[in-house]
Amino acid sequence: MTLIRPIAESDLDALITMARESGVGVTSLPDNPELMARKLKRAVASFQQKLPPEEAHYIFVMQETPDGPPVGLCGIEARIGRDEVWYNYRLGEVIQASETLGVYRRTPTLFLSNDMTGATELGSLYLRELSRRNRNGSVLSKSRYMFLASFPKLFSERVIAEMRGYSDANGISPFWEGLGKNFFNMKFSDADFLTGSGNKVFIAELMPKFPIYVPMLNKAAQDVIGAVHPLTQPALAMLESEGFRKNGFVDIFDAGPSVECELSRIDGVRRSERLNTRIVDRTETDSSVRPQWLICNERFSEFRLISLPHIYRDGPVLELTQEQAEMLRVSAGDPVRIMSLKPEEPQDG
Repeated sequence: MTLIRPIAESDLDALITMARESGVGVTSLPDNPELMARKLKRAVASFQQKLPPEEAHYIFVMQETPDGPPVGLCGIEARIGRDEVWYNYRLGEVIQASETLGVYRRTPTLFLSNDMTGATELGSLYLRELSRRNRNGSVLSKSRYMFLASFPKLFSERVIAEMRGYSDANGISPFWEGLGKNFFNMKFSDADFLTGSGNKVFIAELMPKFPIYVPMLNKAAQDVIGAVHPLTQPALAMLESEGFRKNGFVDIFDAGPSVECELSRIDGVRRSERLNTRIVDRTETDSSVRPQWLICNERFSEFRLISLPHIYRDGPVLELTQEQAEMLRVSAGDPVRIMSLKPEEPQDG
């Protein structure tokens, strides 16, 4: 029975470890202990409601047992681009035609854009390698939908997620080598680190403001525009199963795609149900069965979510054992939210 909860100050060492393990290209988890300490402090303040709702950044951690160490994390940025300018390339076209020569040409282009400013972002999804089993990846990812469904007024109706773009086994991004490197004169890993550290001023200072004509890039760079890193493909598939679709924007460094869905149309948000709690005297013995259900409380600062192989429901009432209720920090009569995991999803992510 896994547990997902808000990150706490005591999780700093685990957060730093996971940021170090995440590797190049996961911009939201840079290998920078000082920065990760600031991220943790901001997340804790967000759950304590010490920040304006639009400035909040929520980070959740997963434990495989109630007393176990954090093995994964995920996050929700309430509004992107409010304290740091948010840059993307917007995919477009330039139409060129000559009636005299009988030529009509559509040329794909990349426009530097801030068009996603103000959207809610799902990010910081990371699960340690030894815990990539028993549907943990699916549970971790979908826990964010339960929080969105419980507190929708805190977020934008526009929800996006940026996918890690393609890079090879050595961390080399063909898109960066074909484009960004010509303007920034630094390695992809260095640029990725700087933007993950919140130092994005250099983007505005050095990036060309005119459109980039895609055919002018080398073939290797063109081929990876909108492609995702192999390790990110399962995460993209899960998002697409929830209704997210590519929205025509890509990352300015590795050309990874952004996906988007209206909050109220996210399948996990729509499928979740609000029930009341009944405490029963029952012993659960088959903890090895893969989880099929997510259950969370609706206590903002003490948000808790658990995964179960099955549930016992009596109309609008959900039956919980005393142990389950204690993990969720609910009492008899308290509201809870439930959501089923889709049976066709991968069983080991």
